[in-house]
Amino acid sequence: MDTILYATDCTRNSISTLIYAKNLSETLKARLVVFHVYDIPPVGTSNIRSSEQLKVLAMKEKKELLNNYCLTNLNQDLKKNQISFEVAENTSISKGIRDRIQKDPVDLLIIGMKDEHSARGFFSGNIANKLIDKNLCPILIIPPEYSYKSIEKIAYASDFESADIIAIEKLAEIAEQYDAEIEVVHIPTLEEYAAMQQMEWFKELLGAQVPYKKISFHMVLANSIEQGLRMHIGDENADLLGMLERENKGLFASVFNRDIVKRMETLVTIPILCYNY
Repeated sequence: MDTILYATDCTRNSISTLIYAKNLSETLKARLVVFHVYDIPPVGTSNIRSSEQLKVLAMKEKKELLNNYCLTNLNQDLKKNQISFEVAENTSISKGIRDRIQKDPVDLLIIGMKDEHSARGFFSGNIANKLIDKNLCPILIIPPEYSYKSIEKIAYASDFESADIIAIEKLAEIAEQYDAEIEVVHIPTLEEYAAMQQMEWFKELLGAQVPYKKISFHMVLANSIEQGLRMHIGDENADLLGMLERENKGLFASVFNRDIVKRMETLVTIPILCYNY
């Protein structure tokens, strides 16, 4: 992994996510770009400066704000680390992030999960879904005020499809740096009669393509995917949940449905890493 982009609103409630992004990038030996999207409010006609002058001044101000925010909250000389800072003007946060990644691709995007303190509806579930739909890069979503800790267990929600192998292969690159266990979790539906046979087929196929050895397989019986994941994460104390956005299935979208989030409080207290292939 070469580059991680962390998009921040520069608020007090995003400090823990900044620290998480910094520690993760150091462990993965990746360059961290801290990115801030801002909007310029309408200016009255009596203002003596031109719109272009105001844009230049706003960009300078936001760059200083971002730099000071990181310098203050990381408590270190930022020049000693692989961290850079970028700002962009856009009325849409999701579009600002999308334009940045399309201009200069990154390997991972980190965003904070929306909470009541977020400005401009910052990083709500629908914004995450908009970014996922564009298939830009993997997205890591950090819950509010989540404190960084070393990753020891990663739960990956699998439907035993070939696309899962690509996602697990990428996930293994992160797991290897932490010497973490990947737990491939499947929640069979009532109509799924051959789940065990499918798991054995998938296990053999995965073993042939992904050399990482610390991978285990788990079948969880539950009334829904959400309930099964909640049970497994609670029982195994997973530090990260990996998921694949599946076309026409909307697993990721269902997790961020407003009503389901309320029922899954224990699930959304850990970071969620979403792939889209």
